[in-house]
Amino acid sequence: MTAMFQTSERLRSLEMVHPWLYMPGAFLIPTPEDIKNNVDAVIKPFQFWVWMGLLVASVAIIITVLGFNRILKIKILCIGNQNEETNNQRLQHHQVGVRENIFTYIITTLLNQGGYISCKITPIRLVIGSWCLLTLVLLNVYNGVLISYVTATHREPALINSIDDAASASNNIRVIVNKGQGIDMLFSTATTGLYKAIGDKLRAYPTMSRCNTTQQCVDLVVTVLKAAIKDDYKKTRQCKITITAMDTSSRAGGWGLAKRSPYLENFNQGISELSEIGLISLWMKQFEPNTKPCYSENIKDSRDGKTETRQRLSLTNLMGAFAVLAVGYLLSSLIFLAEMTISHWKANSVIVV
Repeated sequence: MTAMFQTSERLRSLEMVHPWLYMPGAFLIPTPEDIKNNVDAVIKPFQFWVWMGLLVASVAIIITVLGFNRILKIKILCIGNQNEETNNQRLQHHQVGVRENIFTYIITTLLNQGGYISCKITPIRLVIGSWCLLTLVLLNVYNGVLISYVTATHREPALINSIDDAASASNNIRVIVNKGQGIDMLFSTATTGLYKAIGDKLRAYPTMSRCNTTQQCVDLVVTVLKAAIKDDYKKTRQCKITITAMDTSSRAGGWGLAKRSPYLENFNQGISELSEIGLISLWMKQFEPNTKPCYSENIKDSRDGKTETRQRLSLTNLMGAFAVLAVGYLLSSLIFLAEMTISHWKANSVIVV
């Protein structure tokens, strides 16, 4: 015995008993694979526009400091009653430094290495202070998000996220159903809407879109939903399939009797009494297959009191950081070799002259 979902054809030929099962529709899909390569982890904590904003802020700070330097230099040079030695002392005291120092200061603060600005002029100190406050907040946020990102499990995008994705004609997704059962009848007899679009996909591959058993459906998918997940996990010890695109509305299911059946009222009364005292929901909870660890509707399942095993940080998680470190070592080595070559060339040039 099984529950049947109500359709217009069944209502014309059967007397449907009061529903005792309410279940939303859903799809069984292959579990998205884990993303092993996270070389781009160093840029993932911030979105594109956050990086662009940081770049604009860095350029703005550099331009502002250079502008203050130029204004102070012009202002001091305009004082005509001071001798040249006093002007040079003031310029050396008020100017932040050469331009290379400003760029170096911005880069070192972004890399959390700190820096030093000797200028004591209030406008420049305010600009530098605002930059230090910005980097303090951003670096703490970046480090926190980065640690969360590299320790989390990342998966490829799911094949579908809603029933609209399954019905869309623009993708190459094929739908497989149990032959002759309720969901097959629902899609095959639909004349409009999303169900008709899915039915068209079934009719496009008549030999590969219907299976005689649930296990055949699971094999066709790539390797009744929760039972299939549990059975597949027992066999493979891997989470190869999962549930997705669950419908927001639940469909009512119940038994069907012959037209004008004298037992209809007895069945309806019995189902109502079982629902009122909570036996149906209790039975469903007891006999519903446990799909953990592959799928769980609740974040905290009271039926499982085991504490979650903490994931250890591995070299795979830090691939992005090591990639940046390798690039930094490579650039440093190339720059060092270039400096050595230029220095050697200049020394030889002096000797020749």
